[in-house]
Amino acid sequence: MTTDKVVLDFENAEVRNSDYESLKPEGWLTGEIINFYWTYLELREFRTEPSVLFLGTYTAYRISNAESASVTDNISMQLSDELGEQRQLILIPLNHRSHWSLLVYCRLTRTFYHYDSISKYNRDFAERAASRFLRVLEPLLKSGFYFKSMQTPQQNNDYDCGIYVLAIAEELARRFINIKRRDRNKRSKRLEQGERRYKAERPNAGRADKCMAQTMTSSMAAAHSQQLQSRRNHSTPPVSRVPVSTRSVGTSPVSTSLSNPSPGRALASDLLMPRFGQTFTGFQSPFSSLYSNQPSEFLRPEPLLKGAAKTADLVKNV
Repeated sequence: MTTDKVVLDFENAEVRNSDYESLKPEGWLTGEIINFYWTYLELREFRTEPSVLFLGTYTAYRISNAESASVTDNISMQLSDELGEQRQLILIPLNHRSHWSLLVYCRLTRTFYHYDSISKYNRDFAERAASRFLRVLEPLLKSGFYFKSMQTPQQNNDYDCGIYVLAIAEELARRFINIKRRDRNKRSKRLEQGERRYKAERPNAGRADKCMAQTMTSSMAAAHSQQLQSRRNHSTPPVSRVPVSTRSVGTSPVSTSLSNPSPGRALASDLLMPRFGQTFTGFQSPFSSLYSNQPSEFLRPEPLLKGAAKTADLVKNV
Protein backbone atom coordinates (compact mmCIF):
# COMPACT_ATOMS: atom_id res chain seq x y z
CA MET A 1 0.00 0.00 0.00
CA THR A 2 1.54 3.27 -1.12
CA THR A 3 1.12 6.43 0.90
CA ASP A 4 0.63 9.92 -0.47
CA LYS A 5 3.90 11.27 0.87
CA VAL A 6 4.84 14.94 1.14
CA VAL A 7 7.47 15.55 -1.54
CA LEU A 8 7.88 19.30 -1.05
CA ASP A 9 7.31 21.60 1.91
CA PHE A 10 7.72 25.33 1.46
CA GLU A 11 6.73 27.68 4.33
CA ASN A 12 4.07 25.21 5.54
CA ALA A 13 2.67 24.78 2.02
CA GLU A 14 2.87 21.06 1.26
CA VAL A 15 2.94 19.29 -2.07
CA ARG A 16 2.17 15.58 -1.93
CA ASN A 17 2.99 12.95 -4.50
CA SER A 18 -0.51 13.08 -6.00
CA ASP A 19 -0.21 16.86 -6.37
CA TYR A 20 3.18 16.53 -8.00
CA GLU A 21 1.70 14.06 -10.48
CA SER A 22 -0.75 16.75 -11.62
CA LEU A 23 2.21 18.70 -13.02
CA LYS A 24 2.79 16.08 -15.69
CA PRO A 25 1.68 16.78 -19.27
CA GLU A 26 -2.11 16.89 -19.59
CA GLY A 27 -2.46 16.92 -15.82
CA TRP A 28 -5.09 19.02 -14.03
CA LEU A 29 -3.54 21.16 -11.32
CA THR A 30 -4.71 20.41 -7.79
CA GLY A 31 -5.66 23.09 -5.28
CA GLU A 32 -2.51 22.32 -3.28
CA ILE A 33 -0.31 23.24 -6.23
CA ILE A 34 -2.12 26.56 -6.55
CA ASN A 35 -1.77 27.18 -2.80
CA PHE A 36 1.91 26.32 -3.00
CA TYR A 37 2.45 28.87 -5.76
CA TRP A 38 0.39 31.48 -3.89
CA THR A 39 2.67 31.01 -0.88
CA TYR A 40 5.75 31.42 -3.03
CA LEU A 41 4.42 34.63 -4.61
CA GLU A 42 3.38 36.17 -1.29
CA LEU A 43 6.50 35.27 0.69
CA ARG A 44 9.19 35.56 -1.97
CA GLU A 45 8.16 37.60 -5.00
CA PHE A 46 5.88 40.15 -3.33
CA ARG A 47 6.81 39.89 0.33
CA THR A 48 7.20 43.67 0.73
CA GLU A 49 3.77 44.40 -0.74
CA PRO A 50 0.99 43.72 1.81
CA SER A 51 -1.51 45.34 -0.56
CA VAL A 52 -1.83 42.06 -2.52
CA LEU A 53 -3.51 38.96 -1.11
CA PHE A 54 -3.64 35.53 -2.75
CA LEU A 55 -6.67 33.79 -1.28
CA GLY A 56 -6.28 30.04 -0.68
CA THR A 57 -8.33 27.55 -2.65
CA TYR A 58 -10.03 26.06 0.42
CA THR A 59 -11.24 29.44 1.69
CA ALA A 60 -12.28 30.46 -1.83
CA TYR A 61 -14.31 27.27 -2.20
CA ARG A 62 -16.06 27.75 1.15
CA ILE A 63 -17.08 31.30 0.29
CA SER A 64 -18.05 30.76 -3.34
CA ASN A 65 -20.27 27.80 -2.40
CA ALA A 66 -21.71 29.21 0.83
CA GLU A 67 -25.36 28.25 1.26
CA SER A 68 -26.28 30.88 3.83
CA ALA A 69 -25.30 34.36 4.90
CA SER A 70 -24.21 33.06 8.30
CA VAL A 71 -21.41 31.06 6.64
CA THR A 72 -19.94 34.10 4.88
CA ASP A 73 -20.42 36.26 7.98
CA ASN A 74 -18.46 33.76 10.10
CA ILE A 75 -15.66 33.60 7.53
CA SER A 76 -15.55 37.40 7.43
CA MET A 77 -15.03 37.50 11.20
CA GLN A 78 -12.35 34.81 11.05
CA LEU A 79 -10.42 36.64 8.31
CA SER A 80 -10.97 40.20 9.57
CA ASP A 81 -7.26 40.72 10.32
CA GLU A 82 -6.03 39.12 7.11
CA LEU A 83 -8.51 41.08 4.99
CA GLY A 84 -7.72 44.49 6.49
CA GLU A 85 -7.80 47.77 4.59
CA GLN A 86 -4.16 47.33 3.54
CA ARG A 87 -5.32 44.58 1.17
CA GLN A 88 -6.16 46.46 -2.01
CA LEU A 89 -5.99 43.58 -4.48
CA ILE A 90 -7.40 40.12 -3.69
CA LEU A 91 -6.80 37.27 -6.15
CA ILE A 92 -9.31 34.43 -5.84
CA PRO A 93 -9.08 31.02 -7.56
CA LEU A 94 -12.50 29.68 -8.52
CA ASN A 95 -13.26 26.06 -9.35
CA HIS A 96 -16.59 25.16 -10.93
CA ARG A 97 -17.41 22.08 -12.98
CA SER A 98 -13.73 20.99 -12.78
CA HIS A 99 -12.54 24.25 -14.34
CA TRP A 100 -10.27 26.86 -12.75
CA SER A 101 -10.77 30.58 -13.40
CA LEU A 102 -9.55 33.70 -11.62
CA LEU A 103 -11.68 36.27 -9.80
CA VAL A 104 -9.89 39.50 -8.84
CA TYR A 105 -11.26 42.12 -6.47
CA CYS A 106 -9.75 45.62 -6.50
CA ARG A 107 -10.75 47.79 -3.56
CA LEU A 108 -9.63 50.95 -5.34
CA THR A 109 -12.28 50.48 -8.04
CA ARG A 110 -14.71 48.37 -5.95
CA THR A 111 -14.86 45.99 -8.89
CA PHE A 112 -14.58 42.24 -9.41
CA TYR A 113 -12.70 41.27 -12.58
CA HIS A 114 -13.11 37.75 -13.93
CA TYR A 115 -10.47 36.03 -16.07
CA ASP A 116 -11.53 32.78 -17.75
CA SER A 117 -9.23 30.88 -20.13
CA ILE A 118 -12.26 29.10 -21.68
CA SER A 119 -14.26 32.08 -22.89
CA LYS A 120 -16.99 32.69 -20.28
CA TYR A 121 -17.33 29.11 -19.06
CA ASN A 122 -17.43 30.13 -15.38
CA ARG A 123 -18.91 33.60 -15.89
CA ASP A 124 -22.33 33.07 -14.26
CA PHE A 125 -20.83 31.16 -11.36
CA ALA A 126 -18.19 33.86 -10.86
CA GLU A 127 -20.81 36.60 -10.67
CA ARG A 128 -22.84 34.68 -8.08
CA ALA A 129 -19.63 33.97 -6.16
CA ALA A 130 -18.75 37.67 -6.21
CA SER A 131 -21.95 38.43 -4.29
CA ARG A 132 -20.85 36.00 -1.60
CA PHE A 133 -17.33 37.44 -1.50
CA LEU A 134 -18.77 40.91 -0.94
CA ARG A 135 -20.19 39.79 2.40
CA VAL A 136 -16.69 38.69 3.41
CA LEU A 137 -14.56 41.45 1.88
CA GLU A 138 -16.85 44.45 2.40
CA PRO A 139 -19.30 43.51 5.20
CA LEU A 140 -20.07 47.14 6.08
CA LEU A 141 -20.75 48.48 2.58
CA LYS A 142 -24.08 47.97 0.87
CA SER A 143 -23.85 49.15 -2.74
CA GLY A 144 -21.67 50.57 -5.50
CA PHE A 145 -19.87 47.38 -6.53
CA TYR A 146 -19.16 46.13 -10.03
CA PHE A 147 -18.41 42.97 -11.99
CA LYS A 148 -16.62 42.75 -15.33
CA SER A 149 -15.51 39.85 -17.54
CA MET A 150 -12.03 40.53 -18.88
CA GLN A 151 -10.29 39.58 -22.09
CA THR A 152 -7.55 37.08 -21.36
CA PRO A 153 -5.39 34.47 -23.16
CA GLN A 154 -7.30 31.33 -24.04
CA GLN A 155 -6.14 27.77 -23.55
CA ASN A 156 -6.18 25.45 -26.56
CA ASN A 157 -6.76 22.25 -24.59
CA ASP A 158 -8.96 21.01 -21.75
CA TYR A 159 -6.38 20.69 -18.97
CA ASP A 160 -4.28 23.87 -18.64
CA CYS A 161 -6.83 26.09 -16.88
CA GLY A 162 -4.90 25.94 -13.59
CA ILE A 163 -1.69 27.02 -15.30
CA TYR A 164 -3.48 30.02 -16.79
CA VAL A 165 -4.83 31.03 -13.37
CA LEU A 166 -1.31 31.03 -11.92
CA ALA A 167 0.24 32.95 -14.81
CA ILE A 168 -2.58 35.52 -15.05
CA ALA A 169 -2.62 36.10 -11.28
CA GLU A 170 1.14 36.72 -11.15
CA GLU A 171 0.96 39.06 -14.14
CA LEU A 172 -1.88 41.09 -12.59
CA ALA A 173 -0.16 41.32 -9.21
CA ARG A 174 3.08 42.46 -10.81
CA ARG A 175 1.35 45.13 -12.91
CA PHE A 176 -0.63 46.39 -9.92
CA ILE A 177 2.48 46.63 -7.74
CA ASN A 178 4.57 48.28 -10.46
CA ILE A 179 1.88 50.94 -10.98
CA LYS A 180 1.70 51.60 -7.22
CA ARG A 181 5.49 51.96 -7.08
CA ARG A 182 5.54 54.38 -10.01
CA ASP A 183 2.83 56.45 -8.34
CA ARG A 184 4.79 56.54 -5.07
CA ASN A 185 7.90 57.66 -6.96
CA LYS A 186 5.98 60.43 -8.74
CA ARG A 187 4.54 61.72 -5.45
CA SER A 188 7.97 61.59 -3.83
CA LYS A 189 9.49 63.59 -6.69
CA ARG A 190 6.72 66.19 -6.48
CA LEU A 191 7.39 66.65 -2.76
CA GLU A 192 11.13 67.00 -3.38
CA GLN A 193 10.51 69.59 -6.10
CA GLY A 194 8.20 71.52 -3.78
CA GLU A 195 10.83 71.54 -1.04
CA ARG A 196 13.49 72.82 -3.46
CA ARG A 197 11.21 75.58 -4.72
CA TYR A 198 10.42 76.62 -1.14
CA LYS A 199 14.12 76.90 -0.28
CA ALA A 200 14.89 78.75 -3.52
CA GLU A 201 12.12 81.29 -2.98
CA ARG A 202 13.07 81.85 0.67
CA PRO A 203 16.86 81.39 0.91
CA ASN A 204 17.02 83.21 4.26
CA ALA A 205 13.91 81.59 5.69
CA GLY A 206 15.86 79.57 8.25
CA ARG A 207 17.80 82.63 9.50
CA ALA A 208 14.66 84.77 9.70
CA ASP A 209 12.79 82.07 11.60
CA LYS A 210 15.63 81.81 14.11
CA CYS A 211 15.73 85.59 14.72
CA MET A 212 11.98 85.67 15.14
CA ALA A 213 12.05 82.87 17.69
CA GLN A 214 14.67 84.72 19.79
CA THR A 215 12.36 87.72 20.24
CA MET A 216 9.40 85.64 21.40
CA THR A 217 8.45 84.55 24.85
CA SER A 218 9.17 80.94 25.73
CA SER A 219 5.58 79.83 25.15
CA MET A 220 5.35 81.59 21.78
CA ALA A 221 8.70 80.14 20.72
CA ALA A 222 7.52 76.62 21.55
CA ALA A 223 4.38 77.07 19.47
CA HIS A 224 6.36 78.50 16.56
CA SER A 225 8.85 75.62 16.74
CA GLN A 226 5.99 73.13 16.53
CA GLN A 227 4.69 74.85 13.40
CA LEU A 228 8.13 74.71 11.80
CA GLN A 229 8.43 71.00 12.52
CA SER A 230 5.00 70.35 11.03
CA ARG A 231 6.00 72.23 7.86
CA ARG A 232 9.21 70.23 7.55
CA ASN A 233 7.36 66.92 7.97
CA HIS A 234 4.94 67.95 5.25
CA SER A 235 7.75 68.88 2.88
CA THR A 236 9.90 65.80 3.41
CA PRO A 237 9.24 63.02 0.89
CA PRO A 238 8.30 59.62 2.30
CA VAL A 239 10.89 56.90 2.34
CA SER A 240 10.42 54.52 -0.56
CA ARG A 241 10.67 50.82 0.15
CA VAL A 242 13.24 48.91 -1.83
CA PRO A 243 11.36 46.56 -4.19
CA VAL A 244 12.04 42.89 -3.58
CA SER A 245 11.95 42.23 -7.31
CA THR A 246 13.28 44.59 -9.96
CA ARG A 247 11.64 42.61 -12.72
CA SER A 248 9.17 44.76 -14.62
CA VAL A 249 5.86 43.52 -16.01
CA GLY A 250 5.66 41.32 -19.02
CA THR A 251 9.14 39.85 -18.69
CA SER A 252 10.17 36.23 -18.84
CA PRO A 253 9.62 33.80 -15.94
CA VAL A 254 11.99 33.66 -13.01
CA SER A 255 15.40 32.44 -14.03
CA THR A 256 16.62 29.11 -12.69
CA SER A 257 20.27 30.00 -13.07
CA LEU A 258 20.43 31.46 -9.56
CA SER A 259 22.57 29.60 -7.06
CA ASN A 260 20.64 27.53 -4.55
CA PRO A 261 17.18 28.33 -5.94
CA SER A 262 14.31 28.01 -3.51
CA PRO A 263 11.81 25.15 -4.01
CA GLY A 264 9.14 27.67 -4.99
CA ARG A 265 11.37 29.33 -7.57
CA ALA A 266 12.40 26.02 -9.07
CA LEU A 267 8.81 24.78 -9.21
CA ALA A 268 7.58 27.96 -10.86
CA SER A 269 10.25 28.15 -13.53
CA ASP A 270 10.91 24.49 -14.28
CA LEU A 271 7.44 23.01 -14.08
CA LEU A 272 4.76 25.66 -14.37
CA MET A 273 5.86 28.42 -16.69
CA PRO A 274 7.15 26.23 -19.54
CA ARG A 275 3.60 24.92 -19.88
CA PHE A 276 2.34 28.46 -20.34
CA GLY A 277 3.86 29.18 -23.72
CA GLN A 278 1.47 31.92 -24.85
CA THR A 279 2.28 35.60 -24.46
CA PHE A 280 -0.19 38.05 -22.96
CA THR A 281 -1.50 39.25 -26.31
CA GLY A 282 -4.87 40.94 -25.94
CA PHE A 283 -4.62 40.76 -22.17
CA GLN A 284 -6.78 43.32 -20.36
CA SER A 285 -5.36 44.94 -17.24
CA PRO A 286 -7.65 47.27 -15.26
CA PHE A 287 -4.82 49.06 -13.47
CA SER A 288 -3.26 51.33 -16.10
CA SER A 289 -5.54 54.28 -15.23
CA LEU A 290 -5.71 53.86 -11.46
CA TYR A 291 -3.57 56.90 -10.68
CA SER A 292 -4.06 58.95 -13.84
CA ASN A 293 -6.51 61.69 -14.71
CA GLN A 294 -7.59 59.87 -17.85
CA PRO A 295 -10.96 58.08 -17.74
CA SER A 296 -10.88 54.30 -17.99
CA GLU A 297 -13.64 51.89 -18.92
CA PHE A 298 -12.45 49.64 -16.09
CA LEU A 299 -13.10 52.34 -13.51
CA ARG A 300 -16.67 52.86 -14.71
CA PRO A 301 -18.22 49.48 -15.56
CA GLU A 302 -21.94 48.92 -15.26
CA PRO A 303 -23.01 48.28 -11.63
CA LEU A 304 -24.14 44.69 -11.30
CA LEU A 305 -23.61 43.86 -7.65
CA LYS A 306 -24.93 44.98 -4.32
CA GLY A 307 -23.10 44.53 -1.04
CA ALA A 308 -24.39 42.43 1.87
CA ALA A 309 -26.32 40.01 -0.34
CA LYS A 310 -29.50 38.65 1.12
CA THR A 311 -29.76 35.04 2.18
CA ALA A 312 -32.04 34.35 -0.76
CA ASP A 313 -29.28 35.45 -3.13
CA LEU A 314 -26.82 33.06 -1.52
CA VAL A 315 -28.88 29.91 -1.89
CA LYS A 316 -29.25 30.10 -5.67
CA ASN A 317 -28.26 26.92 -7.40
CA VAL A 318 -24.65 26.86 -8.45
